[in-house]
Amino acid sequence: KGQVEIIYGLDASGSMKGKKIEVAKKAGIALAFKAIQNKDNVGLIVFGEEVKHSITPCQDFHKILEHITEVKPSKETDLVSAIKESIEMFSSGNVTKHLILLTDALHTIGTTNEVIDISSLAKASGVTISIIGIKLDAEGAGLAQQITALSNGKLYVVNALDNVDTIVLEDYYSIR
Repeated sequence: KGQVEIIYGLDASGSMKGKKIEVAKKAGIALAFKAIQNKDNVGLIVFGEEVKHSITPCQDFHKILEHITEVKPSKETDLVSAIKESIEMFSSGNVTKHLILLTDALHTIGTTNEVIDISSLAKASGVTISIIGIKLDAEGAGLAQQITALSNGKLYVVNALDNVDTIVLEDYYSIR
């Protein structure tokens, strides 16, 4: 416990178009607001076929808000780059480091083994990973389970999009 750093990983791949990306943005804004209100640092990774935007954990709500509202989904999904970048963005101090990935886990770049390896590296770096899995198919659910199990995180499977922000905040409160 003590100081908390959270990075919100927002999947902005083509499969997230429409209502999925809308609820993901809303959830990210709710998380940033609540965490900063609690004096925790919040960062952001927007990823698709590569990391599109990243903000190191900070207290700048307006900067995070600006980047979240600009997100537009396109192309493929690279979970490896998102997780790798987050490991590098967390501070090296003795703080709680937590990555929340909001994704449909349709990993299309790289291999499943690469995702597993980077998840193990995250754990070794003191980073826990929770996944808010939006409308996961069987393959995505299996991968999400492996990532969260390896990194001591939690998996939330979401089929109804109306409570995503509540689930993201529930995960945040579970690490405080």
